[in-house]
Amino acid sequence: MQNSKITKPDLFFIQLTLALVLIGGVFIISASWHESLRYYDNPWNFITKHLLFLFLGLSSGYFFSVVHIQWLKKYAWAFGIVILLLLLFTAKFGIVSGGSRRWIGLGPINLQVSEFAKIAVALLATKVITEKKNITLALVLISAILLLVLKQPDLGTTILIASGAIAAIFASGFNLFAFFAGLMGFVGAGVFVVTNTPYQMDRIRYWLDPYQDPQGHGYNLIQSIKAIASGGLFGQGIGESVQKLGPLPISYADFIFAVICEEIGFFGVLVILILFLSWIYRSMYICFCSRNKFTQIFGFSLTIVFSMQVIINIAVATGLFPITGMTLPFISFGGSSFIVNSIIAGIILNISRINSTEY
Repeated sequence: MQNSKITKPDLFFIQLTLALVLIGGVFIISASWHESLRYYDNPWNFITKHLLFLFLGLSSGYFFSVVHIQWLKKYAWAFGIVILLLLLFTAKFGIVSGGSRRWIGLGPINLQVSEFAKIAVALLATKVITEKKNITLALVLISAILLLVLKQPDLGTTILIASGAIAAIFASGFNLFAFFAGLMGFVGAGVFVVTNTPYQMDRIRYWLDPYQDPQGHGYNLIQSIKAIASGGLFGQGIGESVQKLGPLPISYADFIFAVICEEIGFFGVLVILILFLSWIYRSMYICFCSRNKFTQIFGFSLTIVFSMQVIINIAVATGLFPITGMTLPFISFGGSSFIVNSIIAGIILNISRINSTEY
């Protein structure tokens, strides 16, 4: 499989990506229409913003699909340091929303720096692993980034960022005993931080029993499960969700999966899940077809980050995981997330064009 040559962008991967983007557009229109009209007196408010994100995301994705991978590798350290500085700025001057300080205001849009940290950490981890130098310094930088994101607080994105680094270490063939020892250390540190953070403990407490506070902390999860259950096998029809009319807050973002379940039912959702699985499988195939170690590991790392985001978002909506405020890639409304996932898709497409080891 590693000896295969791919000399031009993978058409099937492009089709899968565009299919998910198109489905996302349809359900963002459906899920945001009522809330946009209710709060902004303009049914097109979120849709207009999504079109801006669509332009920025697809443009960014195209850029990263054609830029030389060597350029990314060369500036891995610079990218990581810039992300660290922006996270420090966010910690001091960032916008607070929903109890978290995660965003930097940039005119009409808010930039979530932690989203871009997913790529920065995966890139830096891959660079130091393949070059076998400056590993300790990279661990310090990555740890600082993780702590700043966790402090926002944003446990979900912290898990995603860490999963990229862990995936890179695993794919490199690192000593398995040392790998699992380090992994257990990270998990232990995460458990310690969570159990000593009231914000995170509240989320876990009301995830385990949302009916402790059905009109407060447990409200979103209860309404999400109701939406999923009411979809049945075939759904209520696109645009016919009842939960999005008020009971399920911000249904066009974190809980858009619940709206999708309500509107197109089990069989419709099954098609979307097959698209996601196909995207992930094709991405893995593309990465391991590359004969270059750096692109293999970097692509695998980004694919794991994308996969984890899909899994966590769906797990949150279905009550299998505590609420994290994480979007569903290409489907949910969210500018930074859409742009970053488009960049990830662009990088995977770039890797699909590589057929030499001259890096």
